[in-house]
Amino acid sequence: MNYQICDSNKTLACEQSSATPLFSRLAWLSLFEQYICNKQFAAMTLVFSNQQKQLILPLAKHSFNGLRALQSLTNYYSPFYQMQGSQLASAKDYVDAVLCCRSELSQYDVIDLLPLYQHDAKTWQRAFNQIGFKGFCYEHSINWYHENITDVDQFWSLRPSKLRNTLKRKKHKLDQSGEYSTRVVAPQQMLRLNQALAHYHHVYYDSWKKIEPYPAFIDAIAQYAWQQGELRLGLIYHKQVPVAAQIWFVSDQTAYIFKLAYRKQYTKTSVGTVLTAAMMEYVIDKDKVTCIDFLTGDDSFKKDWMQSKRTLMGVQACNLTRWRGKKIYLKNILSGIRKNILSP
Repeated sequence: MNYQICDSNKTLACEQSSATPLFSRLAWLSLFEQYICNKQFAAMTLVFSNQQKQLILPLAKHSFNGLRALQSLTNYYSPFYQMQGSQLASAKDYVDAVLCCRSELSQYDVIDLLPLYQHDAKTWQRAFNQIGFKGFCYEHSINWYHENITDVDQFWSLRPSKLRNTLKRKKHKLDQSGEYSTRVVAPQQMLRLNQALAHYHHVYYDSWKKIEPYPAFIDAIAQYAWQQGELRLGLIYHKQVPVAAQIWFVSDQTAYIFKLAYRKQYTKTSVGTVLTAAMMEYVIDKDKVTCIDFLTGDDSFKKDWMQSKRTLMGVQACNLTRWRGKKIYLKNILSGIRKNILSP
């Protein structure tokens, strides 16, 4: 397998399946680099190829106090990290890729990759161990999801009675007031899309959440998804004022819940819960999704909506041929010993 280094994801070209999740597409990488990466770190993408396939490993390089580090091209917007390409990468591809660019990777003290599905984390760990690194796996986050959805009735039959009763009561109260309206939209015109996104940002700004650090990135990825026919925007209005908003992406029979917020003064009305229910019904009934993915975070409310959860991992690979890499390796060893001593 041969490889080359690209300093910009904008120059990459690769045929990707239509089933590839939005978060693993070159468009996501390009927008991530354009709106986020240039402000935080420099991209360095490794491109691997042979006669059968082309694989892409998007990374970011940075240094501080003499430490040279590589990390996955991800942040809090990224629900998972995988090697990308024209075909799904196998465990052997991971090992071959690491072996063929050993000389490049060996120039760095530490390599951090996350968030990873557990099987990918173990594969990366084994691959790095073959080139003089020592990989450590650790728990990073939780992913709640719901598979094998057949229809709306089946979905609701699996929800706790407390949630169903709360929804029925809260929705009835909103409907009875005559002041609220719920809209799940897939805008047909850019003007309508921009208006809906502006309403989303107004809600997010007035929510309990921290200020959105990169609102232009949210708009850009939403516009890309809209162009692909994959964007679903949910909004609840009170007297024509947006009070709850959500951004979902739909592809390959899966709905991804990307962003959600409601104005904090509307907490008691449960507008967020009511909107989530409307979005669930829409993507199941209209888009015929069979899976709904809540992406990252172990928020307690998610277990009422989802059926399954899995741990998302991180891998830190320490270069034992460099003294700074050895130092981080020893810190990881001591941290593990301390954790074992303090655990009951």
